[in-house]
Amino acid sequence: MQPIRIIDTSFNLLGEVDAYSSLQWVRRWHRPGEFELHIHPSMQNADKLVEDAIIFKASNPSEAGIIRHREITLAENGTEVLLVKGNLLGGLTGRRITYPPEGSAYHYINAPVETIMKAYVAANCIDPADAARSIPSLVNAPDLARGDVVKYQTRYKQLDEELEKLSVSSGLGWHIALDIANAQLVFDVLVGRDLTAGQDALPPAIFSTDYDNIKSQAYVNSAVSYKNMAVVGGQGEGTERKIVTVGDQQAGLQRYEMFVDARDIGTQAEDEEPLSEAEIEQMLTQRGQEKLAELARVLSLESELLTNSNLVYRLDYDLGDIVTVVNRKWGVAMDARITEITEVYEASGFRLSAVFGSSAPTLISRVKGELGQLSSEVRK
Repeated sequence: MQPIRIIDTSFNLLGEVDAYSSLQWVRRWHRPGEFELHIHPSMQNADKLVEDAIIFKASNPSEAGIIRHREITLAENGTEVLLVKGNLLGGLTGRRITYPPEGSAYHYINAPVETIMKAYVAANCIDPADAARSIPSLVNAPDLARGDVVKYQTRYKQLDEELEKLSVSSGLGWHIALDIANAQLVFDVLVGRDLTAGQDALPPAIFSTDYDNIKSQAYVNSAVSYKNMAVVGGQGEGTERKIVTVGDQQAGLQRYEMFVDARDIGTQAEDEEPLSEAEIEQMLTQRGQEKLAELARVLSLESELLTNSNLVYRLDYDLGDIVTVVNRKWGVAMDARITEITEVYEASGFRLSAVFGSSAPTLISRVKGELGQLSSEVRK
């Protein structure tokens, strides 16, 4: 079994466990991953698996999770099981909301996406005006200014959700890595590789039953929540309200419209200088594009991968890479990003599954979307 080490938030080693029944480790590109561990409560160091303890696989100490949930169950046969769950370290950003700078209505930034993401983490987790809001040991990796330059503003939003929006709209990933040597938690932005069949700069990664690297597969092509035209409403009332239309200008049955309430987009920047009409229109357009990205067509292949194949995990392909996926029998061939990878460690062996492309929305995300639209309708 994969040994799991346990440390506290001061980076002190608490112990190691390897006699567990199951470990599920989920990595995600656009939002924090999660883990779930099943172990007998009497096993050595199981008592160290407490809330806010940090765990990591001995083979990859930079990728770690923090415990949020513990429960003990008693089966009919009298067997006890300790269930431990939590998020990977990126989930720490979910403990903060985005405060605007003092004296400003919004935290407004005009910069590359990576710069924006790291600025929001710095302002709300690393060096906030209120020192009580800082997350101990958290630092930013150097800013490489990757991603397109956009105008973005936020005000009292969940930080992890703002980072997810920026990630989805830009294609950049993000995480918090564990740096034991320097006793730090390091926030960084990630860029995937292009490993598609059509490029020749790197060896391509092609997933297909024809190449014996896929064990099972499920294909989803869904327009249930799909929207491709957004009418974005800014500040103002009635006919004076600023309106921008964003989308691909489809017609007839191919046109899926939505309204986006963007009254929170202010008419002044952080320095209180009035924004120009062009700047306001650009920000409204950006908001519309973000909402359309959240409600894009679900086009994905969820696959259980063969671990002993022509492609080696974390070497020939990894989370965030864009690869080519083919199923000739279903008539499916697409270039898609690996947006989620699940590692499962059990006594029976190691299993690996991946999501290629956009995954189907969860119940929670659908409810959040519906509530957001409802509040927009109420304010119109």
